[in-house]
Amino acid sequence: MTRRTIALVDQASDAARILGVQVRVARHAQGWTAEQLGERSGVSERTVLQVENGSPSVSIGNALNVAAVAGVPLFDITDPRTLSRVRASMEQALTLIPSNVRNRKEHGVSTDF
Repeated sequence: MTRRTIALVDQASDAARILGVQVRVARHAQGWTAEQLGERSGVSERTVLQVENGSPSVSIGNALNVAAVAGVPLFDITDPRTLSRVRASMEQALTLIPSNVRNRKEHGVSTDF
């Protein structure tokens, strides 16, 4: 089975590259090799290098783990407690969307009549 090429829109491509540069800068600031960051993050050295190069084939979970372990602030939030509060606030906002609308969109059911 061959891998499909993931084509990113410009904004997503820029975000992946920015995250990669932030990871590389943070890793060097820590004095770590890509292999050391990989060990700390639970991924291979190759995956760390792919994150640093902005590769769209890296899973979002691995990319976020590598960034967090390297010390890159996610969503411009440096305090993990603030990130948790933002997440909780967004989840609360999601509950305000009527469930029948939310479920239709999540399951690909058209709401256009």
